[in-house]
Amino acid sequence: MVEALGASPRFYWLGAWHKGIYILKKLTTGPLVKTKNFFAELKRRKVYRVAIAYAVLSWLLIQIATQVFPFFEIPMWAVRLVVLLLALGFPVALLLAWAFDLTPEGIKRTDDLDGMLEQKAASNARSTRAAPVGPPEKSIAVLPFENFSDDLQNVYFADGIQDDILSSLAKVADLKVISRTSVRQYRTGTRNLREIGQELGVAYILEGTVRRVGDRVRINAQLIDARTDLHIWNDTYDREITDLFAFQSELARRITFALRANLSPRERESLQLHPTADLAAYELFLRARDLFRWSGSGDPRENSECALRLLGEAIERDPQFALAHCLASRVHGELYWFGYDRSRARLTLAKIAGDNALRLQPDLGDARLALAYYYYFGYRDYELARTELAIAQQATPNDAEVWDAAGAIDRRQGRWEDAVLNFEKAKELDPRNSSVLWNLGETYACVGRYEEAQRVFAEGLAVNPEAHLFALARAAIDLQTKGETAPLRVALRSVPPDFDPGGAVTTVALRVSLIEGDSAEGARLLGASRSEKYNDSGVGGPAMNFDGYTLPRAWYEGLVARGRGEQDAAERAFAVAQRRVEADLAQWSDDPKATALMGLVQAARGRKEEAIRAGRRAVELLPISTDAFDGPLLTTKLAVIYAQVGEVDLALQLLAGLMQMPNGPTAGTLRVEPEWEALRGDPRFDELVSAVAAA
Repeated sequence: MVEALGASPRFYWLGAWHKGIYILKKLTTGPLVKTKNFFAELKRRKVYRVAIAYAVLSWLLIQIATQVFPFFEIPMWAVRLVVLLLALGFPVALLLAWAFDLTPEGIKRTDDLDGMLEQKAASNARSTRAAPVGPPEKSIAVLPFENFSDDLQNVYFADGIQDDILSSLAKVADLKVISRTSVRQYRTGTRNLREIGQELGVAYILEGTVRRVGDRVRINAQLIDARTDLHIWNDTYDREITDLFAFQSELARRITFALRANLSPRERESLQLHPTADLAAYELFLRARDLFRWSGSGDPRENSECALRLLGEAIERDPQFALAHCLASRVHGELYWFGYDRSRARLTLAKIAGDNALRLQPDLGDARLALAYYYYFGYRDYELARTELAIAQQATPNDAEVWDAAGAIDRRQGRWEDAVLNFEKAKELDPRNSSVLWNLGETYACVGRYEEAQRVFAEGLAVNPEAHLFALARAAIDLQTKGETAPLRVALRSVPPDFDPGGAVTTVALRVSLIEGDSAEGARLLGASRSEKYNDSGVGGPAMNFDGYTLPRAWYEGLVARGRGEQDAAERAFAVAQRRVEADLAQWSDDPKATALMGLVQAARGRKEEAIRAGRRAVELLPISTDAFDGPLLTTKLAVIYAQVGEVDLALQLLAGLMQMPNGPTAGTLRVEPEWEALRGDPRFDELVSAVAAA
């Protein structure tokens, strides 16, 4: 039957098809089409459907014509006419499909319909924003159990019960479980469960009481719907101390059942696992972990060393205590990373502890997290760290620290959007964790989201009013954006005199006095401080940001003396500072921050070649391509060196690129930081600052 049609119908079909496609392509080059993908637009406008339907209908009509027309002795030219008309109608059908849509209200132009849909979507979005979003149905916070024992030392015993239940639930991927840091503040005081549920973003709350007498313990636990204050269940348990962990597994199973959580076989098995059978070792671990958690207050080095002593005691009591080995690995890693002990011996201790934990409990998410930090802190091996984090995330999907670590690695690799998302996820799981809030606020500031940064820093201060570094970080946003130091002055006055962890507050105060040119105040600050080394919290401008390296006192003495015009005293102080840095480099020759400070010291002493060589070496040790967070800060130090030794062109060349990068110099800091004094008055520098300020 096809042969009877001859070649002409096929020719007409082919020609009509190409004609239709040509016309459609011409249409898609106009303003009617907002998408670059032509074929995607065809699909969206249902042109494909119309083409297929038309082809099927045409084939049916042609079959009818070829079968029925001869029966009625209708001439063959009539069959050809039908084929021709159908072929000519094909591009018309496509054009109509492109331009119009069939709706319940009748036929409407597609562009008009798009506008209606956009308006409806915008209206729905406004309604969604206006309507409060409830917490996920399968979400829970386990509040600290109240200690009803006569012995106040049993507080950690009560914490241990809550902690083990929480740790078990955190392994269930189908649940949202708020991390321990965010619930610990509810240990004391009157509890309004509805408000707590809203603050933490959960539907359910578990709370309870513990009374320990000798070797027996009575526990009351109640699961409550935080949205309605309805008690799901409320039970009292009397147990021997030896049965305590079995009871905690039972309680975790009851909670997952009540919340209708789906459990994988691995998750069911994990609910039966417990960190240790030695309650005294567990209490030592909890005390060490409290010291390890950064809260914005306390001396990090002293806390870490005390935590290691407690962990040593816990491991001595129970050498199989894998969680204690994990935490020991993390503490060793942080002592190395933050510059308190950059020895390879310290790094080796971190690896040994992490390997021990993994050997004892191969499926432990905390062990994988510890090893991820080892590869990250020790070698900046981001990909290997990510591999460990992926395993940790699968083992403990509700562990905010895993998401926090992922965000930290993201920003080192320049994946700033991913970093923000991961830090925001960590905050969702642990909304009152000071470390998470600091990292999120810091990252917002790096990418220029300053209002959000100030909001998060304010949250950190509200969570822990004694964490005064949050107040300083919030005030420093005005320094970055406007070059104003007055808010920092106000924040510094609000800090109690005895709050100066590692000299971090003194560092900020010295920085403000140097920016304002008040060297007399700088001298008073140094006179009132007994520290020989000063932590840098990263607050006070990128030109002298040495977060992760403790600066020698002599460095600041040299800067203050130079500001007062006392050149001989400044030279003596800088010579002492150089010896201090040389001692650090003798131990850790590849430390980029110590190398950068050496360059600055050499520049301050007028040794141009040595200064440039050290500055360039620091950038080689840690280029921006290797670390998008610290890399720009080190390159900024090189620009400072260039500016101070008279290489103005090189300094401006570096600044032009740095000011386009996250965590680089800002218009506000360039206006006021004394390190750029040599560039001020140069039209190129002024133009650069103005251009960035206007962006």
